[in-house]
Formats: sequence, structure tokens, C-alpha cells
Amino acid sequence: MRHFSGLFDRPSRYTALLGVVLLVAGLVLLAFTEHTDRLRAMGEDALGGFVLTGRAATPGPDADGKLVLAAGAPEVKSPARDAQFGVSVDAPALVRKVEMFQWNETRFGGQPSYEMDWFDHPIDSSAFNKPGGHSNPGAFPIGAARFDSPTVVVAGFKLDPSLVQMIEGAEPFTPDLSHLPGNMAATFQAHDGTLVTSANIAHPQVGDLRISWLQIAPEALTVFARDQGGTLVPARNPEGDQIAQVLVGRMSLTDVLTDAPQPPRFKWARRVLAVLLAWAGVALLLAEMRRRDAGLTLAIAIVPLALVAAAYWFEVRMLAFAILVLVAVLAAIVALWRWRATISERVY
Repeated sequence: MRHFSGLFDRPSRYTALLGVVLLVAGLVLLAFTEHTDRLRAMGEDALGGFVLTGRAATPGPDADGKLVLAAGAPEVKSPARDAQFGVSVDAPALVRKVEMFQWNETRFGGQPSYEMDWFDHPIDSSAFNKPGGHSNPGAFPIGAARFDSPTVVVAGFKLDPSLVQMIEGAEPFTPDLSHLPGNMAATFQAHDGTLVTSANIAHPQVGDLRISWLQIAPEALTVFARDQGGTLVPARNPEGDQIAQVLVGRMSLTDVLTDAPQPPRFKWARRVLAVLLAWAGVALLLAEMRRRDAGLTLAIAIVPLALVAAAYWFEVRMLAFAILVLVAVLAAIVALWRWRATISERVY
């Protein structure tokens, strides 16, 4: 009996070694967790705030003023419309493409060659090697243009017009050209989804125009911006640099901000595990008290854990730093009080 009672009065060498290992493991696990979370917080500071993602990225008071990563199918409340031609589409944007039949100069073996074709920009024929007989009209009488829907919604957030302009991905679109305004109907005729000014469609002349349309209608969008009363607006970082993005498809924050530090996975579970490991380690080191005062061993374990965590949050989150230091101080006071109480019990 005397041999077994001594085992609980003083920890064996192996028990003490295991206690040290568990205590160090808890401290190391917490250190890695806090280091990763600190990098995440510093990344948020560089962006200008915490980023709401997933289910948290929902319009409301909690999102107002914050950075948001909204992803989903775009909802078009009002069509994009080219009023000049009466063409519209239920998509975030409509693009008008204008081409003119013009002369173009090419060179083969140093000799100029001339051909006529449709081009979407004016070609300056005065710069030709042989401009005679190859004259182009110059500026287009009607310009290309983009027409955005005034109301595009993604994941419940309305997009600011400047964000709608950032949507890309034009694709072919065949509009209904049966209701042209009178002045346009007198100038253009419909042909295969386009409008042309050619008297003979099969034989266009230099200066003839051809107008067609494209639509920008992605199935899904990912928008990284700042919420302002339910509307996503362009966001800037503390240095004033533009950081808003609009991408086609559903993207994660890692896809959008490839260099942004990510929070540690299961960080609260890891913190709890670190406390349990350190607690068990201290309990083994103080084997004589492990069955008498679990509160004492827990308080002793919390002191180094709180100080390690506080060190990582210094100058990054000063409120968290102050709270953790306070926790360490309170834990030390509790540990000292319970230690004295335990010693007093053993004396008497």
C-alpha cells in the first residue's frame, strides 16, 4: 500500500514526461492556430474589413458596410435596351456591334494588296500605299455601344451600375428586328439577325453598315464588393486601390483573392483541443493533486495558453490581446488561491 500511495504523491518519471509532452503539444497546437488566424486577420485589414461569404453574404443590417462575396445566378429585373433600335434582352448587358464595308491594305512580299470586307473600326485609307481608288468614308455614323440593365441582382444584392459594367462574356444574340423605329426602318433592312444598309445584300458597297448585337448573360456570377444598404458598390482597400471584382461562374474567396490568407480550419475545435491537452499535461505533472483539484490544474494550464495566444494578437487585435492577458492574470490568481487552499488542506 505504501508503494501505491507514493505513486499518487509524486508523479513517476514517465508520467512527468508524458505530462510535459501533452502540455507542449497543447501550446504548439494553439500557437499554429493563432498564427494562421492572425494572418487571416491581417489579410482582412489589408482589404479593409471582414469578408462575408456563403450564407452570411445576405442583405441586411449585418452586411451593411462590410465586404461581401456574393455568388449566384444573376436576376435581371429590367432588360438591357438599345433604345435607338428598339432592341432589348433580359440579360445584364446588350452589346451593339457596328461594322462598315471598307477597303483594307495588306502586303505580301512587300507589294500592297487591297480587298474589301467588314471591319468594326474605321480604316484610314489615306495611309495606304496606293490610296487612289481605295478610299474609305472615315468615321462611322453610328457607333458601337454597350447597354446595361439598370437592375441586376446577385444573391439578393443589387449591383451598382459600375459593377454591372464589369460583367464580361459576350455571346451571339439574335434580336427581334420586326419593330424598328421608323427612321431606322427607312435606312436599314434586316438580314440574318443583323441590320444592313446595303441595297443589294449579296453585294455590299464601300461605306455600307452592318449592325449586330451580342448579349452578356452568364449563368452565374461571383461579385466581391462592399454592401451599401443592400447594393454592392465598388470596394477599395485602406490604400485606396480598387479591389472589387466581378467574375463569371461561382467562385470561392480563394479563387477571387488568390493571395489572401485563409482562416484555420476548425479553429475553435483546435483551441478546445489545445486546452484539453495542456490541462491533461498539467494534471500529470501535478499527479498528487489530479484527483483533488481539477480546477487548479485547469487554471495553471490556461495561464501559458492565454499568454501564447495574446502574443500573436499584439498590435493586430489589441482588444483580443488585452482580454487574453486578463484571462491569464485571472487564471494565475485562481491557481494561486486554489494552490494555497490545497496546501492548507494537506497541512491540516
